[in-house]
Amino acid sequence: MTADLKILTDKQDDLLLAEVAAWLHDMGKCSDEMIERQASDKPQQPIFRGGNDYKIHFSHLLGSKANCRIVLNGENVTLKDLIEKGMPKAIRNSNESWIIRFLGRCHAAAHIEKEGQADAKQTINDTRLSSPFGYETKPLIGITSGLKGLPFGGISNRSPFLNDLKKVFKNAPGDTERPINEVDLWDWSSIVAALCKSALAGELLGNKTPNPNDLRWRLLAIRFDSEQIWGTASKMPILNARKRWVTDGLDNVKNLFEEEYPLGNEVYRDENGSIFVVPDIQDLVKMRDSKKDKTLEEVISETLGYKGEIVITPSMDTDPWWGQDPKRRPNEDKIPPIGEILSKNPRSPPDATTVKQWWDAAHGNPEMCTISWLRPQGPTKKGLNRKASDHWAEKVTGRAEEWLRNRRDTTIWIDEATDTYGRICLITGKLDISDWLKPDGHIKTLLVKPPDASNKAEPKTPSFARIRRIWTTTKTFWVDVTRDLQENIDPAKRLKITGEFIPENSSNHLTKFSAYEAELDEVRFSIFHAGGSEYIITDNLQRLAEKMDVTVERLKAHIDGKTLCIYDSEGKNRQKPIGHLAAPQLETEAISYLPAIPILSEPSIFMAIVPADKALKVANHIKEKYEKEMGKVRNRLPLTLGMVFAKSHTPLAALMDAGRRMLQQSHEEEDWTLYTDAIDCGTECILNFTNKQTWHIPVKMGDKTTDDIWYPYFYVNGVPTGRSTAFKSINGWLVHARELKKGDTVKICPSRFDFEFLDSASRRFEISYDQETGKRRDILKSERPYLLEELEHFRRLRGIFSEKKLARTQIKNMIGLIETKREEWSSKKDDDIFRRFVHDVLHNANWNDGIPSEIEELEDAAVSGKLRDIVELYMDIIKNQEESK
Repeated sequence: MTADLKILTDKQDDLLLAEVAAWLHDMGKCSDEMIERQASDKPQQPIFRGGNDYKIHFSHLLGSKANCRIVLNGENVTLKDLIEKGMPKAIRNSNESWIIRFLGRCHAAAHIEKEGQADAKQTINDTRLSSPFGYETKPLIGITSGLKGLPFGGISNRSPFLNDLKKVFKNAPGDTERPINEVDLWDWSSIVAALCKSALAGELLGNKTPNPNDLRWRLLAIRFDSEQIWGTASKMPILNARKRWVTDGLDNVKNLFEEEYPLGNEVYRDENGSIFVVPDIQDLVKMRDSKKDKTLEEVISETLGYKGEIVITPSMDTDPWWGQDPKRRPNEDKIPPIGEILSKNPRSPPDATTVKQWWDAAHGNPEMCTISWLRPQGPTKKGLNRKASDHWAEKVTGRAEEWLRNRRDTTIWIDEATDTYGRICLITGKLDISDWLKPDGHIKTLLVKPPDASNKAEPKTPSFARIRRIWTTTKTFWVDVTRDLQENIDPAKRLKITGEFIPENSSNHLTKFSAYEAELDEVRFSIFHAGGSEYIITDNLQRLAEKMDVTVERLKAHIDGKTLCIYDSEGKNRQKPIGHLAAPQLETEAISYLPAIPILSEPSIFMAIVPADKALKVANHIKEKYEKEMGKVRNRLPLTLGMVFAKSHTPLAALMDAGRRMLQQSHEEEDWTLYTDAIDCGTECILNFTNKQTWHIPVKMGDKTTDDIWYPYFYVNGVPTGRSTAFKSINGWLVHARELKKGDTVKICPSRFDFEFLDSASRRFEISYDQETGKRRDILKSERPYLLEELEHFRRLRGIFSEKKLARTQIKNMIGLIETKREEWSSKKDDDIFRRFVHDVLHNANWNDGIPSEIEELEDAAVSGKLRDIVELYMDIIKNQEESK
C-alpha cells in the first residue's frame, strides 16, 4: 500500500506531543540544581545526586499533561515516560517502546559534541554560557524560576509554548563544563526535536526501522534568489512588501512542515530560503495526500503562495546522513550537508505559462508592472496610478497601513532617514561563515582538550547542534546590531497635518495610506495620507527647516495655516498639482521614531539605511562588537563592511546593487608575519604584524580568570617548534596566540571595509574587485577596500589632517595637487620622486600649530592614496556639521 501524507494530519496531535517531549527531555538542565551538580565546588550533598535525577525532578511541572498518551503504529507511551526515558541507554532496551528508543537515538545522533569528558568545571556562582567563538555571557543565576514559570498547561498550543520555551532555554546550558558550554539548551533541544519528529513521521510513512541505530535523515531545501525578487525595488514600501511576501511564503511552509504535516522542523533560514530536517524518504516530495489529491511538491508550491512569479523546486540530499555514528567511531560520523546546500546558487524563474495567462487576460495594451516586472499594470485606477498591477499596489498599500497602525516608532520612508544634507548611507555587513558549516571546516580548529606533551589535541567535532549554533550566533549578532542602532542614532519627531484636501478637478482624489508631495514656497517635502484629513510629514524635519530657512523649532509655525500644493509623486503627471490643503493645522506627534531603516539581519548578511552622518559611528560600533565577541577567531571569521552613501532620492535598486557589490570582496587567506613575539597582557594578547597592523586577541574566558586554551589559535606556515600549544589539524599546524613568535607567518582571512558615494546610479558599476589583488579595479580607488582595522587609522589621521590644523581650502588644494601629479606621472607607492613631492607639499603647508609630529604617517597615507580617501569620506561625503560650522 502506498504511503499517504494524510496519515500525518490524522496523527498530528500525537506527533506534536512527541515533539514536545523531545523539546523537554533535557529540561532538568535548565536548573540551578543541575549547575550545582556539575560545578567544581559542588557540595557534598547536592540536590541532584544520581545521574538521572535531573530527568525526573521536574516532571511534576507537567501537571495533568504528564499522562497524555502518544499513540503511533499501535504503541503508546505517556508524555512523562517519553521525557524521562528518552535517552541513549534506551536504544538497546528491546523491552522499551520503539517511540522511547527512537528519542534515545535522536539524542545520540545530535550529541557528537560529547567527544570526551571536558575537565574545566565552572563554579556554582560563576557558570557561564559561551558562544561557539569563545565569548562568554554573564553568570547563569536563578534559571530554575524560568523553567517553573513555563505554561506547561498550554503544551498543546505549540507556537506560543515554543516562544516561551525559547526565552527560557536560550539562557540555559546544554552543558556547563568548558569548553563544551557553547551550545545552549534551546539549540540543543531544537535539533533533538527536529530529528525525533521526522523519524517518527518517517515510520508512519512506511519506513521500517526495527533498530533505532539504523535511523537516517535528509535535508529538504526551499531556496531562491532573493536579489531577483526584491533587488529591483524602487522604494522602501515596495521592498518591504516584496520581503514580506517572501517571508510569509516561508512561514507558511514552515507551518506546513512543522504543524499541518508534522514532518520535520526548519533548521536554517536566511534571505534565500529555508532548510528542513525530514525523514529519509528519497521520493518524499512525490508522495500524495489523498484528501487534497496533491503531491507534497504541489502542496508546497501552493502553500508558498508565489502564484507563478517565482517557481521553487524543493531539493533533497542525494544521500541520507545519521549524525553521530551509533558505534561511536568518529571517522564514521556523517554530518548534514548544510554548508554544501548554501554554497549553491539557487534559481527561481517565473512560470512562463502563468505569466502568459496574465497578459492574455489583460485588456488593451497595458504597460508592465514596475514592481513585479512580470504582471501587466492595472486593470483598475489604483494600480494604473502607481504603474503597478492591482495585485502589487494592494500589497504595498497594506505595508504602509501596517506601519501606520503598529510601527510608528520606526520608519519606512527614506526621506526620514537622511542627515541634514539629505544624504543617506546603506551599511552592509557580512560574516563569512561558509567554512564554519562544513564537516572539515573551522569548528575543528577549536579544542575540547589542549595539546599534550606530544602535541596531540582533541578538536571539537562539527555536530548538528554546533553547526546550528554557528548560524544562530551570527544571526543574533546582526539582530543585536539592528537593535543597537537606537544607541548610535538620535530619535526624531514627526509633524502631523490636519487639513481639507481640495482637488484641482473632480477626477483627482487622494488614496488612503499612500505617499504624496506637498509644496510651500517652492520647497517640496514628502507627506503620507493617513486617512480622512490627517497627513504625516515624512521628511527629516531638520533638513526641511533649513530648506525653508527657519529653525526646526519654528518649522511648525512657519507651515501652520498656509496653503500646501499637493503632488502625486508616483502618478503620471508629477509636475502638476492634483489639489491643495487649505489652512492646514500642524501638531508634533508624541511618539519619537528611529531615523534608520533595517533591511536584513540574516546569519551572514546585514543591511540598513542610516543618516550619512551617523554611518561611521554605526560602522565603528559593528567593528568593536565584532572584536569583542568574535575576536578569538577573527583570523578565521572575516567581517566585511560596506558604506554606500547617496542622496535620498537615489534609486533604491541602485543603492542595493552597490551594497551587494561591496559584499563581494575577497575572503582569500593571506600570509601575515609577526615582527615581535606575542605580548601577553593578561586578559588579552597583542600581536604586531609587519604590515603595521596590531591585533588584540582575548585570551581569557568570561570570568577574566580562566585561561582560554581552546579558541584563540592561528594557522602557522611550516612546523612550529618549542610550542606547547601547537597541534596539527587537517589544514596545517595551529598555535595558540600567546605562543606566536617573531617571524611566524600566520594565515589570516582579513576583515575589510569599503565606501562609495553614488553621485549617479551608474557609479555603482565602479564597485568591482580584482580577483587576484582583492582591490578596486578603478586606479583612483585602488587602495580600497581597506583592512577593517584601518577604520581607527582613518579617524586618527582625520584628527591630524583637519580644519583645526589647516584651512579647508588648503586641504582640498593639497589633495588636488598630489592627485594631479600622481596621474600625470603615473606614480606608484615606491616612486621616490613622487614621495619627495608629497613630502614637500605637506611640509610647506601653513599648519596652524606647526608641522605635526605625525607628518610621516600623513606622507605615507598621501603617497598610497589613503589620505585622498580620508578627505573624500570626511569632508566630501559626511560633511561633519560641527566642522562645517
